This record gives sequence, C-alpha cells and structure tokens, in this order.
Amino acid sequence: MKNAKPRKARRSALTKPMLLPLPTQQVRALSLETHMALALLRSGKGRFDQMLCLLRAVYMAFFLRGPSEPDADIDLYRQADDALAECNARVERGEPWRLLDDEAATVERVLIEYDAQLAAVPRYRYRQAWERLHRFVASNAQSPVAVEESAA
Repeated sequence: MKNAKPRKARRSALTKPMLLPLPTQQVRALSLETHMALALLRSGKGRFDQMLCLLRAVYMAFFLRGPSEPDADIDLYRQADDALAECNARVERGEPWRLLDDEAATVERVLIEYDAQLAAVPRYRYRQAWERLHRFVASNAQSPVAVEESAA
C-alpha cells in the first residue's frame, strides 16, 4: 500500500470575469446608497435602514482592506463603528436617528475609502468580503472590527 499524501484543498480557478473590477453602474449605485444614508442620518431624518446601510459599508470596507495596509488603519474603522453604535444608543434613549457632526465626518472618511475600494477591487475579492460579512452576521458577534483588534 502506498503512503497516501493528504490532498490539499483546491481553490476553484478564478474566471476572467471574477478578476475584473465591479461594473461601474454597481459601484455608483453602492456609493449613492451609502452617501444618501449618511446624509439622512446626518440631518436627523434617518431610520434603521440607513444605519444598517452604513454598518454594512463600514464592515465591507474593513473586509476589503488590502493585506499590506498597516494595522493603524483599523482605528478608523473602529471609530466609525463606535460612532454608529453611539447613534444607536441615542435612539434607544428615544432620540432621533442622527449622527453628530464628528461622527458623520468619521463615517464619511470610511465611505470615501469604500468608494475607492469598490472602484478598484476585483469581483472575487468583493465576493469574499461579502461572504465574510454574512459569516459575521450569522455569528451574532458584536463587531468584526472589535474581533480583529482582540486578535491582534
């Protein structure tokens, strides 16, 4: 009997479309959605839907970070996550869905980064980040940013 070697898990080959960037129309739609959500929450006329939109954008931007980005950049995502948590805490106290000016500015910095990521990221990396987001949601964890910080 031959000495059987364990087989390595094979990744499926990436197709040419998966290596291409996201379609321009999709990038624009995602960007418009997130910036409109920010404008509504900044004005105090937001709702839960806009909060979820911004959380999704912050977490997707966090998951789309390149492997060579310094760990110091995690602080921006943590600050945006904290800003959205503060907004949520105010709503639980009966206040309107509103981001304060400094909170909105922090979230906006992440959205600018997210816009740049969306314009450049290959589809397969976007899909990987989307799958990470879904695994995070299913895990019932508090924040992927906090998890990343505690792992560092």
